[in-house]
Formats: sequence, C-alpha cells, structure tokens
Amino acid sequence: MDNLLSDLVVIELASVLAGPLAGSFLSELGARVIKVENSNIGGDVTRQWKHPSEDSENSISAYYASANTGKEVIFLDLQNETDYQKIINLISKADVVISNFQKLTAEKLKVDYPTVKQINQKIIFAQLVAYSYDDPRPGYDLIMQAETGYISMNGTKEGGIAKLPVALIDVIAGHQLKEAILLGLITKLKSGKGSYAEVSLYKSGISSLANQASNYLMNNHIPSPMGTLHPNIAPYGDIVTTNDDYLVILGVGSDKQFEKLGKTLNLGADLLHTFNLNKERVVRRKELITYLQATCRRINYQELAAQLSIAKIPFCLVSDLSKVFTTPLAIEMIIDETIEGQPSSKVRNVAFDFRVN
Repeated sequence: MDNLLSDLVVIELASVLAGPLAGSFLSELGARVIKVENSNIGGDVTRQWKHPSEDSENSISAYYASANTGKEVIFLDLQNETDYQKIINLISKADVVISNFQKLTAEKLKVDYPTVKQINQKIIFAQLVAYSYDDPRPGYDLIMQAETGYISMNGTKEGGIAKLPVALIDVIAGHQLKEAILLGLITKLKSGKGSYAEVSLYKSGISSLANQASNYLMNNHIPSPMGTLHPNIAPYGDIVTTNDDYLVILGVGSDKQFEKLGKTLNLGADLLHTFNLNKERVVRRKELITYLQATCRRINYQELAAQLSIAKIPFCLVSDLSKVFTTPLAIEMIIDETIEGQPSSKVRNVAFDFRVN
C-alpha cells in the first residue's frame, strides 16, 4: 500500500495543519510530496510551535512533525524571480497542488489557480480557504470551533465551555481535501482533465455537526455542554468510578444492552422496568447514574471489566496517551522517521488497510 501512489507528484504550498495533513496522507501512500516553505519567515510557522518540554534549538517542533514526515522540503522566496521559476518548473511537471494561500497573496505571488492552470492544464488544484476564496478573513481552528458551534457544546455546565483538544476543524478539512484530491484523480483517469477543488474550513466544520445539526434543524434543540454524555442515548458517555478509582465510560446504545447491564450489576427488577426504554433513561439520566455509580463503586475494575466483557456490554477505561500508546493497534499507527537529522514521531494519516485483488 505504501507505493500505490508512487507515480504521483504533489506540490504542497500549504502550512500549519489541514493542507500538510492532506500532503502527508498522499506521501504515506507513496506519492512524492514536495513541500514549499517560505524562506523569508523561516518556513512553516508550526516549526516554532513548541511545547515547553521540547528542545528550543531544534529546527522542527512535534507539531510540525505531526504533519510533515516523508516529504521533500524546499525553502523558496516566491517573490524572487529565480525561486519563482523553480516552483513554476515543479508545477509544470506535477499532478497535484495543495494551497492555502489567500486569494490576494496567491495572485500577488502568481500561484493562483488560473495562473497555475496555464502552466499545467491537467493539474489537480486543491485550494484550502477559511470561509470562501473571495473572503479575506483568515482561518484559525479555534475561531472555527467557536463559530461553527463546537465550543458551545463542549465542556460541562459546571466546568464551563471548552475547545476540543486537537485542531479538529483543521483535521476534518484535511480529510475533505484528501477526498477532493482523490476525486480529481478519478476524474483525470476518466477524462484526462485537470480539476479545481475548494475546501472551506468553515463548511468542513458545519458538515461534521452531523446529528447535533439535525437535532437543531428538525427539533430546534440547541445543545449545551454535556461533557462526555450523548444527548440522545443513555447511559452512553456516562462515567462511573470503581472501588479502586478507575474511571470507566459506558457505551450502552440499546435497550437490550441496558437490560444486560442491569442484570450484570444486579440493579433489580424495579429499576430495570423503570429504565427499560432509552427515552426514560435520557430524561431521568441523573437518577439513573446515581444507581449505576453506587453499584460500581463497590466493585474493583478487574471484576467490573470481567463482568461487562462476558455480557458484551460496550465500555472502556478513560485512558491518557501513555496508556493509549501501549496498545498493539495504536503502536501499529506510529511512524518514526528523521526530519532534518532530528528524530520525529507521528501517527499515520492512513488508518485503513487496502489490498488490490
């Protein structure tokens, strides 16, 4: 699978996260990805986004490494004629361009789509924008999380609202970019023609509101912060603490599963009857979790895990990353490489197995 796109040449005129993640995805599938960084400002700004635990002298940060392994990096000043001719020569032979330049900047640097199309008629041009290409406002993940509703729903009523702990709008937009590029490749195979795709951070955020959007659009329900809880299902996302202080999250998604849970925890016939329907469990969630917590608090984790596993009830520990990256599947997702002579690690962009029959 690593060489499926070995004949593909990608020019990445993108920085920060969404565009580079799309380039990284193609690189993992074997594409030659040439990342162009601005020599005037020291390259991609994320090189400097270092956690206090990092070596300040390194030329890259962990943030940068998360989206830029497996690429050829060149530093150019596109306002310099010699450097501009270098990028034009690369684009003329490339299959894909990924760009997050704003319109006025792209036109000034002469790397906007109309100009690039004149150089390479068959180019697949993937343009990342904040809102739309004609809108000059910049795009920041934090702002997008707030503007598209995520922050209003995240956190808890007691603890206050919170942003998501990863730049999720960027990650989602990166997925949209990949899908648009793959559609461009299919189109090119069928017709021989190039294509232009425009991916909006804002629209990417909106597209992923999924059931929360439909809850509002169909029922005028405006969700408030619920922590880990699910607005439509209970106990789903509810957390109980065991006798030995392990945090266990429950994922009971059906009435049948709840019946199994009730019998496993010996809740009794009356409680099983009271909460036998999901709609009752959602409405009377606080009452329900009181009973569940009281029962689980008397059991140690190993005993509870064994009982829930036998009953095939979805559950898991609330794990931090030190636990996550001891699991075999997570370990399989790690890429260890060297960037500019410095060791780096990241998780794979490609999370699927693919075989050609």
